Amino acid sequence: MLIALVVAGALTGLASADVGPPRVACGPGCDPGGGFTGCKSIEASHSSSVWGVYSVRHALRVSYCKRNGVITSISISAHYCDVSGFVSCSPTAAWQSGGGVGATWATFEAHASWTVTPLHIYNNTDVLGLTVPTIDG
Repeated sequence: MLIALVVAGALTGLASADVGPPRVACGPGCDPGGGFTGCKSIEASHSSSVWGVYSVRHALRVSYCKRNGVITSISISAHYCDVSGFVSCSPTAAWQSGGGVGATWATFEAHASWTVTPLHIYNNTDVLGLTVPTIDG
């Protein structure tokens, strides 16, 4: 009887031993290791210039975090204009237009108005698109 209890205890101990997660072949959509994990910023911009007269650059920067390729947080971190010469620029509206938290991608749209000064001879509205890619490099 004592031998039976020892054998039963040994078998119970073996059955509950932690052997770790099963080893399986896993593709890009698999967890763990199935996509980018971490935080990044991505920027898109448009620019225009006439040598010796003006230079303008409209930019949008988005910061985001992903876990296994899925966006966990995302926000516009900067929307601005860089100018030099005879030009003024005002970033206006910017918003998320698709995807986002819970998806593997996101899209954004940003607008700016700029004018060649002081005669206001040329006015422009710039529309900028930015895409957070599904596959991060």
